[in-house]
Amino acid sequence: MSGLRPEHRVSESFLRDLHAAAGAAVPIVCIVTHEERRAMALVRDAFEDKRIASWSATRGLDGDPSTREPLAALEHLGRAGQMGVATVMLDLHPWLSDPRVIRALRDVADGPRSAPLLLVMPWPRLPAELDRDTRVLTLPLPGVEVLSAAFDGEIGDRTAGVADHAGVARDASGRPSRSLREVLVRAALGLTLEEARRAFRIAAGLVRAGDPQDAVRHIIAEKRGALRRTACLELVDDEVTLDEVGGLDVLKSWLRSRVLAYGEEARAFGLAEPRGMLVSGVQGCGKSLVSKAAAQVLSLPLVRLDFAEVFAVASPEHAIHEALRAAEALAPLVLWVDEIEKGLGGLEGQSADARPARVFGAFLTWLQERRAPIFVAATANEVERLPPELARRGRFDDVFFVDLPSPLERAQILAVQLRRRGRDAAAYPVADLVRPLEHWSGAEIEQMVTGGLFRAFSERTELTDEHLRAAARELVPLATLYEERIQALRQWGLTRARRASADRRTLDLFGD
Repeated sequence: MSGLRPEHRVSESFLRDLHAAAGAAVPIVCIVTHEERRAMALVRDAFEDKRIASWSATRGLDGDPSTREPLAALEHLGRAGQMGVATVMLDLHPWLSDPRVIRALRDVADGPRSAPLLLVMPWPRLPAELDRDTRVLTLPLPGVEVLSAAFDGEIGDRTAGVADHAGVARDASGRPSRSLREVLVRAALGLTLEEARRAFRIAAGLVRAGDPQDAVRHIIAEKRGALRRTACLELVDDEVTLDEVGGLDVLKSWLRSRVLAYGEEARAFGLAEPRGMLVSGVQGCGKSLVSKAAAQVLSLPLVRLDFAEVFAVASPEHAIHEALRAAEALAPLVLWVDEIEKGLGGLEGQSADARPARVFGAFLTWLQERRAPIFVAATANEVERLPPELARRGRFDDVFFVDLPSPLERAQILAVQLRRRGRDAAAYPVADLVRPLEHWSGAEIEQMVTGGLFRAFSERTELTDEHLRAAARELVPLATLYEERIQALRQWGLTRARRASADRRTLDLFGD
């Protein structure tokens, strides 16, 4: 494989798997990818000693219009044999429900061949009859090395020789500096090769104009668009710092300590990169907020996985595999899975539909086996719906429980909310204001501030203590409306998770 073109070297593991399948005489290999052109180039690299034949429904087998129908093409392959030829069939999946096509594939698989029949398709929709004759290989999205080669072919050549201006750093050859190159390449992780090339072409003009930051922003915008096409992944721009999270001191301290585990020194010491956290607890108490803050603490991009979108498509199993594949291409990152129980919980009551169980199994396996540097920040409200195997050690570093805030934490939350709205928290008696608000969540304290601001604005006056107290009198906390449910949740947290805050009795002493 030493003769590979530079842009394909990063796919050596894929090529090794392809060679292994061919060496083991696997009759059919299904290559899962949206990148047909890149897949064909890799197939040519893998079978450079053979002629490559290709089929599509529009061109037929090697351009023969009489073989446009897949059954006719497969019958032709069966008659001609495959010795000395590697045959690639593009987008055969719409016909894999036809029993005649399935039978023809099995006939080809039983025939003489020197290379497997290669099926290139965007997702592995294979009938059960072909399971034992097929090896499924997923072509990973391009990594840093592939994108660097694409960058040199697009941005490097298009900006070479341009005079320095507006802060565009270049090396001696006139190309963008190594640091800018690395930033732009990293920004493109998660795009297909063609998407990255298109983004680099536009970014080249921005670099020539002396605006490298605009070039980075453009590539990130392209990536956001690509993730939207993945549907269940979203790049989140909402930067939250730990200072914006009131309370939860134990969890915040734990997050800060995880930063130390990144880097070569930690690897040499024997530390593995952090795998993530599962944060359960009462609604509105900061679980999502602290998950967002994890990205800022770890200096990683934040990507949200939406299980509702996973189950909104025709093939949830394909959607979850595609989303996790894209997440690995974007790594390192924080993968935020909000309200994970809505996507994975309650499986025992869904026996009529096997898809949730298959999605859960795929996600669970990925959590355990993933090698990419992805920190998973998952949150859960309805803990009774969580499958017990989800919280097993090895999938997450720790499981935290977020309780209703203590008086001291309520004061911290109120101060944070006032500062977020441009008020000096020291000008308000925050401890007195929150003392009667027992069993209030952080979200309800935020709503109190919002209600107080509405009152003050309608009166055309500055926000006062009385505005906040009046707004508080109108709110009924969730813990009062659903007292039994909240108490059961808190009881669960006493023994089954680590507390996200210091001992509540200690906090209450300091808050009095």
